[in-house]
Amino acid sequence: LFAQEGAAVVVADIAAERVAEMVTSIGEAGGAALGVVLDVTQTSSCRQAVESATARFGKLTTLVNAAGILRTGPIDEMEERAWDELMAVNVTGTFLATKYAVAAIKAAGGGAIINLSSVSAFVGSESGFAYTATKGAVLSMTYGIAQELAPYHIRVNALCPGWVDAGFTHQALRTAADPDQLRTIADRAHVLGRMARPEEVAQAALFLASSSASFITGAPLFVDGGFMIKR
Repeated sequence: LFAQEGAAVVVADIAAERVAEMVTSIGEAGGAALGVVLDVTQTSSCRQAVESATARFGKLTTLVNAAGILRTGPIDEMEERAWDELMAVNVTGTFLATKYAVAAIKAAGGGAIINLSSVSAFVGSESGFAYTATKGAVLSMTYGIAQELAPYHIRVNALCPGWVDAGFTHQALRTAADPDQLRTIADRAHVLGRMARPEEVAQAALFLASSSASFITGAPLFVDGGFMIKR
């Protein structure tokens, strides 16, 4: 979506094949894209991604922190390794990517950072306490970074989706004992009666990155189809 709107995009993912597919797709549509294999848990990987971006396109104005994983389980059963994996990707990954992008965005004269939090930052869920903790941390980090970076004309906001018909949800559907029942539960969790489409979340990110959101910083934006109304 960003490429369609004219942005030069750095596609970053830990899976090289996904990166290649997206770069090819953007290129075939006439857009500009650079592919970077990125592990957000590694300092050197985050630093190199930013260096590659500025070397290719001259500057960096926008960062979307969308890397995330899901691990579930009751607190008295969850293994420490699962907890550590969640924290490493969802929280430390957001920190490291932002840490190394900030200097480049400052040098560009300002820009925007969009962090993917979740409605889970605000509500509990069965066996989901650890994921909730990471998304709460991302939201709190957003508040702190927004205040710190405001003098540099860098806006920092958080997207808070509900269930999205992609990613984690598809993974859960593949492993569910009753996929149809799970989909029904997910749809009914939103007052609009369905899950979000990925492009609807992308549209919200595009808005926060644009000049149309020039007076919005340190804010959670719910893209949740009314999920939070019931809460």
